[in-house]
Amino acid sequence: MLNKGFKNVMKDTTFLYRLNCAIPEKGDNMAIKTDVGDYKKITHKDFEKLQLRVGTITKITVHPKNPKEYIILVDCAGADEDVQVVAALAETYKINELLGKQVVIICNIKPEIVGGEESQGMLLIAHAGKKKVLITTDKKCPEGAAVSGIMNNECHHFNERD
Repeated sequence: MLNKGFKNVMKDTTFLYRLNCAIPEKGDNMAIKTDVGDYKKITHKDFEKLQLRVGTITKITVHPKNPKEYIILVDCAGADEDVQVVAALAETYKINELLGKQVVIICNIKPEIVGGEESQGMLLIAHAGKKKVLITTDKKCPEGAAVSGIMNNECHHFNERD
């Protein structure tokens, strides 16, 4: 069962949850209100299990079995080959809007077959109504740069030793 405040947005085994948000009415200058409720807290060690990296989108094709999905290649610099991700982004982005864009990717997620294509990573997104909006960098970063969390003056990031 999902924790209060979160809704599973995929019906398969992919771990993708979103925060239930109330979108302000047009012209409303208020920030988006979130229903966080009582959700399960994670530790810094839990967060450090995620290998989050910055990658640059190098190639995109429309999924042959689902035109709402793209097959996206992401250069994460650490891998011998670009990481392939299958993602339903065609309703939000045109291919030319994505090429060259820097994104945040989970590199150590177990690969899954999506419509006959292997998806080797997971792109981070936010939901703006029904649109899926990619989490990107505001400044150019080197491919493969680690994405960390910061609390006080401590940075927390993927730890290969655990």
